[in-house]
Amino acid sequence: MADPHNLRKVGYSMIVVAASLTAIALLQLGIGEDVLFADDIQRARTAEFDKCKEIDFVGEECRKFDGRTEIDEIISGQKISVELDDGVGSTAP
Repeated sequence: MADPHNLRKVGYSMIVVAASLTAIALLQLGIGEDVLFADDIQRARTAEFDKCKEIDFVGEECRKFDGRTEIDEIISGQKISVELDDGVGSTAP
């Protein structure tokens, strides 16, 4: 006869699978009508970024885009100097 502990693990796995399928079904019920849900979120974030770009990323609401502006400066070829807490520094051309 098979080890009963393996059957218990299989039973728990089936419960987890059923719970995940239930979560997926609830998500589908919640946003199923709006097939462009993710697209709407992305368009809103892009509009927010463009608005911050127009005002040169000034203000607290634009603080989350600071990392992106550093990458843009590196790509554009502007000289950037970074100083870390340990006294270690780095300069990009």
